[in-house]
Amino acid sequence: MGTMSEVVSVDDKGRLVLPKKIRQQARIGRGTKLVARADGIGRVELTDLTVFATLAQGIGAKKLAGWKEDDHEATRYLLGSMKAENETR
Repeated sequence: MGTMSEVVSVDDKGRLVLPKKIRQQARIGRGTKLVARADGIGRVELTDLTVFATLAQGIGAKKLAGWKEDDHEATRYLLGSMKAENETR
């Protein structure tokens, strides 16, 4: 399916209705939580919260690839402190 556009308006309470065709194409169902992000003047991006969370998890997984807790300086310090305390008992 290609990109679809429709004109919508904002009511006096700041609400807008996404047309059925747009919701269907974007697979946005009843009760779906959306993250709204202002993207410049006159531009708003809506993203399904579950999609947003999945994207964030993917980014986190890439950033932490190869991470070993034992290699972290704070972990070494904590383990060293715990060992020293146990030796003094």
